[in-house]
Amino acid sequence: MFTVEYCGYHTHNPHYDIIDRPSGSSSYLFLLVLSPMIFTFPDRPAEKAQPGACILYAPGYPQYYQAEREFFNSYVHFFAPAEAVQTYQIPENCIFYPENTEDIHWILKSIYHEFIRGLEHHEEMADSYIRQLLITLHRSQQQSESSVIRQNIYPDLLSLRTNMLQNCSQEWNLDKLCDTLNIGKSQFYKYYSLYFHSTPKDDLIQARLQKARYLLTNDAVTIQQAAYASGFQNLCHFSRIFKKFCGCTPGEYRKQLRQ
Repeated sequence: MFTVEYCGYHTHNPHYDIIDRPSGSSSYLFLLVLSPMIFTFPDRPAEKAQPGACILYAPGYPQYYQAEREFFNSYVHFFAPAEAVQTYQIPENCIFYPENTEDIHWILKSIYHEFIRGLEHHEEMADSYIRQLLITLHRSQQQSESSVIRQNIYPDLLSLRTNMLQNCSQEWNLDKLCDTLNIGKSQFYKYYSLYFHSTPKDDLIQARLQKARYLLTNDAVTIQQAAYASGFQNLCHFSRIFKKFCGCTPGEYRKQLRQ
């Protein structure tokens, strides 16, 4: 069963207010943005969200967002098994823009009324409304994906990704990638994840590590040279990333090759 922990409808906080939960929450949080907000993420740049934006925070994921001025939104914290939520294939921990925000807002209003009034069988009603919310979001996501296909963005996105991975030693950032396709950051992340089931940052790191491992097979190339030639500008960062993904330091990797 989907269970409401807490919810709010047309909620106003003080201007410029901040929500800061470094360890996230024990429940899922679905948030509908009703005024411009700035969202900060631990693994990618901060992003400005316009009214109509949504985000589904998974339990335990850090939550940090601030009103650009007016703080105005609707939301619901709810408990549910992860597999039950994932069935609906809603993107988690990222900003997205569904097409049917009026329907979504009506469902949040209904959840709020059931929660506040506490009438008989309100738990079952709230459960059905949360499921309706996820189904509505899922259908909106499917429509968006169809729209992406109609826009024929895949060939350009694939070409850009190929260029990035083939030239991984160059400097690549999100602004550069978005400018190349002339799309916004949230759209870029959505399309990239849809087609490649990864993020540009993760793909770029793997491409650079692959090149670094190849260069380390040449004893004439120093570890520092291998790092810089692969696109890592900081040797300490290179060693830390290398050990994280390869299980050993670059020096240990080279020794293993010699043995």
